[in-house]
Amino acid sequence: MTSISLRHAALALLATTTLGLTSLAVTGHAADLPSRKGAPAAPPVVSACTESEGIPTDAFGFTTGSDVADLGSFGPSLTYGGAYGTRLGTSNSHALMLQGSYGLAPCLEVGPYLLGGFSQASLGGVSADERSFGAGIETKYKILGRDMHGIGLTAVIDPSFNRIDPQGAGRFTTYNTGLRLFADKTLIPGKLYAALNLSHDLTWTGPDPYARSSTFTVGGSLAWQVLDGVYLSGEVRHQRAHNTLGFDRQAGYATFAGPGVFWQATKQFAISAAYNVQVAGKAKGQPGDLDLTNFSQHLVKVKAAYSF
Repeated sequence: MTSISLRHAALALLATTTLGLTSLAVTGHAADLPSRKGAPAAPPVVSACTESEGIPTDAFGFTTGSDVADLGSFGPSLTYGGAYGTRLGTSNSHALMLQGSYGLAPCLEVGPYLLGGFSQASLGGVSADERSFGAGIETKYKILGRDMHGIGLTAVIDPSFNRIDPQGAGRFTTYNTGLRLFADKTLIPGKLYAALNLSHDLTWTGPDPYARSSTFTVGGSLAWQVLDGVYLSGEVRHQRAHNTLGFDRQAGYATFAGPGVFWQATKQFAISAAYNVQVAGKAKGQPGDLDLTNFSQHLVKVKAAYSF
C-alpha cells in the first residue's frame, strides 16, 4: 500500500462542518407623531439569513444545512472522524478537528480550525502508520433564505493544509481547497427537513513536484424531528475521485449511505453522530464492487458544539 493511499484514508473524513445559528425578524414602532390608535408596527426586517424557523446544520449527518451564525455570535466545536476498511491489509484512521465559528457580518460566518490525526495500517505484516496535523479556515456566505425563496442556499470556500509524516517515507504536505454549496428546505414545518450538498475538493500533494487530485461529492439527506431538539436522519452520498483537479482521469467512485442523530441537549450545547457505509463503488483497474483504494468502507462522525 502506498503512502498516498494511506493519506486518502487518513483524510477521508476531514471535512469540516460548523454550528449554524438562525436569526429572527425584528419589529419596531414609530414614535415621532402622536396617534390615538397608536403607530403601526414597522414591517419585519427580512434578509437571506433571517429565518422564522431554524434548522440545525448538523441535523443531516455528514450532509450540512445552510444556516450560518448570527452576527457577532461565537461557537466552538470538536469533531471526531473515523475511517475504516481498505482493499488490502488493514487500515484505521482517526482525525480530530477543533473549530471556532464566528458571525463576522450579516449572512457571513468564518470558522478557523485545527486538524490532527493518525492512521494505523498494515499489509503482509508490515506496518505503515501515519501522523498528521494542519489548519484551515471555512468561510460561509448565505445567498438564499428559506423564508424569502423557499430554500436556503449557502456558498462555502474551505482552504486548508495538512503536514503528514508517514513512517519511513519522510514528510509531505497536502494543500486542499474545498468549494461547496449547502442547500436545505422545510418539507413539514417542525417535523421534516431536506438538505442537498455539492462539493469539489482540490488537493495538491508534495513535496515538489506536487501531485494533483480532486474529489467531487453530491449528498442528500432527510432529517425528522422526532422530539423537541432531537432529529433522526438518513442520507446518501456519492463521491468520485480524480487524478487531476478537474473531472477527467477518474480514479474511482463510491456511494455511501447511513443514519445520523442530532440532540440539542441545552440551549447552548448540541451533540451529533453519523455513520456511513460504502454500498457501491469501483476503483479503476481493480476488481470488486467497492472502491476500497480511494475511499474507506466505513465512516464515522461525532461532533460536540457549544454556542455563546
